[in-house]
Parts: sequence; structure tokens; C-alpha cells
Amino acid sequence: MAELDKGKRVLVVDDEETVGIGMSEMLKDAGFNAFYVTSGMGAIEAFGTNSYSLVFMDMIMPGMNGLETYRQIKKLNPETRVVLFSGYFKDADKAIYEGVREGMIDVSIRKPFYKEEIVDAARKYIGK
Repeated sequence: MAELDKGKRVLVVDDEETVGIGMSEMLKDAGFNAFYVTSGMGAIEAFGTNSYSLVFMDMIMPGMNGLETYRQIKKLNPETRVVLFSGYFKDADKAIYEGVREGMIDVSIRKPFYKEEIVDAARKYIGK
């Protein structure tokens, strides 16, 4: 396993725990210092105790959706990059459009995704 870069923390936010675990493990295997939470509120709380260079954010979640959570994260740390993803692309269209219009979306990935997409996005936005 590659040596972890402690300064480049990655947070995965998805209400499906198996997705959060899977993505964070993919990122750890690639040498990233990755963690996951299962809600938008969990992401906001995580930013209260740590800083993250990159967030992989599900768009469709109960409570705070990905776009609402994105907005809160940008208030807490404007330097954090966010990659939005969704398995329910039709339902996410309006939020994605709104985010693009507001200049808030760095990139979005559609589920199901490939390991390479996740790792390549992490490398693109925070290096390795």
C-alpha cells in the first residue's frame, strides 16, 4: 500500500454505507487518507473537527442533499474541492444544473463508477 499523505484528507459522503466504505477503501489503497460519513449533516460535523482537501459527495441523500451540503462545506472551507456523484441522475438533474449555474460543481460522476474514475479524480484535484 502507498504511503498516506496526512495533509491530503478525503471525505466520502454517501447515505449508502457500502458505497462510503468501498470508495474510502479504494482511495486508501491508492494512498489517500480517506474517511466516510453517511449524511450531509455528518459531513458538516466532520468539517468541524478536521479539514479535507477533497470531498466525494452523493447528490441524492435524505435530509441535506449533496448540493445543500456542498454549499455548507464551501462556507466552512472555500478551498475544499468537491466531486459530486449520483446513481439517480434524473432526480439529480435540477440540483446539478443549479450547482453548475452557481459555479459550485467541480466535476460530477455517475454511479455506477469505476475505481479509476474515483482515484483519477482524487489525483487530479489533490495530487499524488
